[in-house]
Amino acid sequence: MNNKVYIGKIVSTHGIKGELRIISDFEYKDKAFKVGTYLIIDDEKYLIKSYRKHKNYDMVLFLGFNNINDVLF
Repeated sequence: MNNKVYIGKIVSTHGIKGELRIISDFEYKDKAFKVGTYLIIDDEKYLIKSYRKHKNYDMVLFLGFNNINDVLF
């Protein structure tokens, strides 16, 4: 059973602390981007450490990613 749902696209990094800028029109962002929730990117699970809104973007920081070099793809 595939229970994955597309919630947005990572469009860039933000700052030097490893934060990711996501563009999303997902209806249930309050549940998907909740601190302590896992997001799956390329079949890897990442735990959300922090979340905030910035302009039209959803800003996410994952546990274990502490600077921009950790999140560059």
